[in-house]
Amino acid sequence: MIKVKEHTAASLLKEKLKKLEEQLLQTQKELQRESEYNNHLEAVIEEAGSTKKSTTITIKSATKIEFVQVNDIVCCNADEGYTDVQLVNGKVITAAKPLAIFEKILEQHSFFKISKSHIVNTNQIVTFFKDRNQILLQGNILLDVSRRRRVEFLKTL
Repeated sequence: MIKVKEHTAASLLKEKLKKLEEQLLQTQKELQRESEYNNHLEAVIEEAGSTKKSTTITIKSATKIEFVQVNDIVCCNADEGYTDVQLVNGKVITAAKPLAIFEKILEQHSFFKISKSHIVNTNQIVTFFKDRNQILLQGNILLDVSRRRRVEFLKTL
């Protein structure tokens, strides 16, 4: 009699264990589907964000706020806590922001940091002088490319 009770208790435990294992598998499948769906949503959001990159940025100078087309920027030069933004028309706008801020703003566009104090618009490059490790930009602007960034710079071109 005791063995029969132990046998039924063991079989009940086995059944409960089997049901729990089935629930665990079902939960794992649901989590996998949720994960795949979340990855899909993240990809859609990232794609939507990359297509909405603005072609105009605002640059605050000492006396005014200027709206500049990104394609009109030739390069940005660091000058301590300030940044000089050189435009295609030869105009220079001095902003009271460090170069790192402009690097972040322009990273979605075709800009490259060639040294710790210069970011250039790769669409404005006229010539790269391999022997001197320099680039010539529109408006006859000649800048040095740092040795550490040379390989990565050449890969982006």
